[in-house]
Amino acid sequence: MQRNFRATAKPPEPKDDLLIMKKTREMIAYGHDCLYNKQFPRNQRIGNAIGAQIEKSMYEILEGLSDAAKKEHKKTALTQVDAKIYNLRQLLMIAVDPKMNTRGVLIPLDDQRRWCEKLEEMGKILGSWLNKLK
Repeated sequence: MQRNFRATAKPPEPKDDLLIMKKTREMIAYGHDCLYNKQFPRNQRIGNAIGAQIEKSMYEILEGLSDAAKKEHKKTALTQVDAKIYNLRQLLMIAVDPKMNTRGVLIPLDDQRRWCEKLEEMGKILGSWLNKLK
């Protein structure tokens, strides 16, 4: 009799999950709320527009952290994740700058500030992880 793996699979225990992974998932959830509000236009979320780049960048950070958690040599992977966090922060600055967008401010300044605070918190955790590897 063949067993269905999906029926018996359990989600990871919270104690086994890395803090930075939890913070990343929180940041992605917050980012989705910001990207899919009424102020952010749909045409800026599809294709190669700024919203699509922001969303892709959020998932690249999560993917990089997942890879780094499983690799033996973590330093290179974590350095790449750090660069992706910096890239996301720059994309958020572009989305707030009215000079860069024809429609004006795409993300309200308060939302961008809270989003960057979440990124800063992730960066601190990542930096301490990198310092432990040295």
